Amino acid sequence: MITTRKAMIITFALAALLASVPFVAAQSSGIEYQHANGVVSLTTDAIGVKVSAYNQVPHFHFWDENDTTPGADYHVLFSNIFEANDTNDNGVYDAGVDHRYGDPYTLPATDWDFSGFITEQEGDVVTAVHFNFTNSETFSPPVTTVLAEMPSSMDLEIEIRVHINLTNSNQMKFDFSLEGWEWMYEDSLLVFQFTVAESEHGQNTGTSEPSDFDQDSEGYRFEFGDAYMECAKYAFTENGTHQVQMRAAHGDAGQNYEGKSIYLAFEYFGNETLDYDPTLGVLSSGVNPLGTTTLLLVGGGAAAVIVVAALVVRMRG
Repeated sequence: MITTRKAMIITFALAALLASVPFVAAQSSGIEYQHANGVVSLTTDAIGVKVSAYNQVPHFHFWDENDTTPGADYHVLFSNIFEANDTNDNGVYDAGVDHRYGDPYTLPATDWDFSGFITEQEGDVVTAVHFNFTNSETFSPPVTTVLAEMPSSMDLEIEIRVHINLTNSNQMKFDFSLEGWEWMYEDSLLVFQFTVAESEHGQNTGTSEPSDFDQDSEGYRFEFGDAYMECAKYAFTENGTHQVQMRAAHGDAGQNYEGKSIYLAFEYFGNETLDYDPTLGVLSSGVNPLGTTTLLLVGGGAAAVIVVAALVVRMRG
């Protein structure tokens, strides 16, 4: 058996040898980001993202950074807001069944203000990036249908707040906030319409319907290709005291759009400000997040282990 004294000699020898061995910490390289010409670009080790909300409707454009084919890009556009009657009383907006009141508010083509970046860092590595696009607009519904309760105008403020961090490096959170909606009826649904499309990598717009589009049985998660959109069951008013039910549905994108439509329908929330936070992401999980390190022996590491093993064998002999 190895004596206590011999065991101590082995321990000190091993510690000395390992101290002389270089280690490499394999970890995420952080988030890279930039803003130019109204377009924000961000990348992590798992996802690439472009967000634009200048001179067009807000557009989320993302792809799997681990797909070296290169593969598909996924496009999600925030396109319309409108009030609707839940004709079949099932809590969701069914296009072609439920009656829409008046013309929709189509997100305007100008006056989106970019907030600049707020970042979080560990040392020199950017671990999280946050930014906003804000639009303030007076919406005057076109008089194509005369309704008794139709407002003549609404002073709307819409804010889109984007968050991406290395804790979940394969996804991005985006919150949207709506203030100033003038309801026509208290038993209506307020519907936010998104258009989802797909393209070859590098295209600025979607060119086709997304492949394998599906909505899960609970109705709060959509998958398309290698990407997904996940929706919270509830929104909240600005002060957080009022929980607002949301139910989702989907349908064809309609005229002038390529892709599918996702309809997020919210119950009545009065004149308060609505805050809601869906998630977009890719199914790939990426690499180790920042803070999870793998220590690797390099250079003389293998030789050091062999020397220690030989020392143990010799002392046992």
